[in-house]
Amino acid sequence: MAATNEDVKGTLKIFQSLTDEEVTKAINRANRKAEHDGLTDAALDDGTVDYARHLLFIEHAMSYGPVQSAETFGNQQTNFDKLSGNDSFLIEYNDLVEAFGSGANWGDVWTE
Repeated sequence: MAATNEDVKGTLKIFQSLTDEEVTKAINRANRKAEHDGLTDAALDDGTVDYARHLLFIEHAMSYGPVQSAETFGNQQTNFDKLSGNDSFLIEYNDLVEAFGSGANWGDVWTE
């Protein structure tokens, strides 16, 4: 099974208005990343979905611009840093790579 647009969009409200082209592009990038990180079989499919959602989530979050916080007429909004651990899709992806992939461990050497 390969990840589909429907898998990525799911029932998540923020992804429903995305075009098939946007989602397909994210899936293709995510699949390359997941394969590079050593995911295979079902973990590859899950990783592709998680990482595609991460890419689309970041694109959505950054559409508000790089402003960290702003206040207008008494209304205050604070955006978060995309690297501060707030992205549940990236957290899930990293957990998959740690459990099932080769990730950055390819170059590690150790002795007993």
